Amino acid sequence: MAAHILLPLLLLTAASPAAFAAFDVTQMLADKSQYGAFSKLLTQTKVGEEANRLKSASLLVLPDKAVKPIASLPADKQRLALANHVLLKYFDPIQLGEIKGHTAMLPTLLSNSDKRLGFVNYTKAEDGQMYFGATGASSVSKLVKVVAARPYAISIMEVSEAILPPEIWGSGGLGGTVGGRRPKGGKGKLKPKSVDEATAKSAPTPSTAVPK
Repeated sequence: MAAHILLPLLLLTAASPAAFAAFDVTQMLADKSQYGAFSKLLTQTKVGEEANRLKSASLLVLPDKAVKPIASLPADKQRLALANHVLLKYFDPIQLGEIKGHTAMLPTLLSNSDKRLGFVNYTKAEDGQMYFGATGASSVSKLVKVVAARPYAISIMEVSEAILPPEIWGSGGLGGTVGGRRPKGGKGKLKPKSVDEATAKSAPTPSTAVPK
């Protein structure tokens, strides 16, 4: 696994447990200007406040250069789109790498209002690259790096593209992630999975072991 993805996480695991209490995702992004547009949307839609009320969560954040597909949506759909970037459990690259079968449907904050669309399809390709995709869409949004984390309460991870269910993106949608492109390199199980196919699978318990 790439060192630039894991290093921030490994440094944080040595921090004091007192630092892992309540979290504020927008505050954690405050000094990271490259995510300013995404952070502003979290505040405007109040999705950030909803995320802060969770006991644990993972935020899939977009850099400013990739946030336009969400920013261009109507306000009501912006909230739904952002909610689909908040996983309802703490995950980091280590835990994701340990998921059995290297594929899973992970519930998001959107599942509180839409049980069908509120899942993100996670896949680890054979080359080790991790991808995310919306329900019913290909997994082409790459996990880029860990931005910030407080194990095992909150992790913020950068992804390469917005993860949008076609119903949110619109009738002219591009397959749930902008461009609908199949990722280069990896040959993992990138075919979309239905929620029914994956509900029987659960994510692993937290572990600090580095996956092989």
